[in-house]
Amino acid sequence: GSSGSSGVRRVPLFENMDERLLDAICERLKPCLFTEKSYLVREGDPVNEMLFIIRGRLESVTTDGGRSGFYNRSLLKEGDFCGDELLTWALDPKSGSNLPSSTRTVKALTEVEAFALIADELKFVASQFRRSGPSSG
Repeated sequence: GSSGSSGVRRVPLFENMDERLLDAICERLKPCLFTEKSYLVREGDPVNEMLFIIRGRLESVTTDGGRSGFYNRSLLKEGDFCGDELLTWALDPKSGSNLPSSTRTVKALTEVEAFALIADELKFVASQFRRSGPSSG
């Protein structure tokens, strides 16, 4: 019975994360595979999952909402993640149920192996976790 949290530990975001929160997240991760040249998310689309890359290479491009002349391209590899808009969204108690829009288009350059964390799951984990903080009335 090897737990999957060791791979996730390599993600910088999770290195300093609370043990219980990490465990809760790892239980909900779903392994998924993306074929070469497939799109994981497109700029402006709602982000419905966070993806933690285990293997492969991806291209992340943003035009800052279609601003003319603005083009920012970066590469993602194992240990990186995308969809971190969801993290901010999940941790904000006022965010409501509307999913955030992706700020970038992410495309697989090679076959990509990743763990997906669905938005609803993340929101649930975050709300459980928030509740353990100082309670207000």
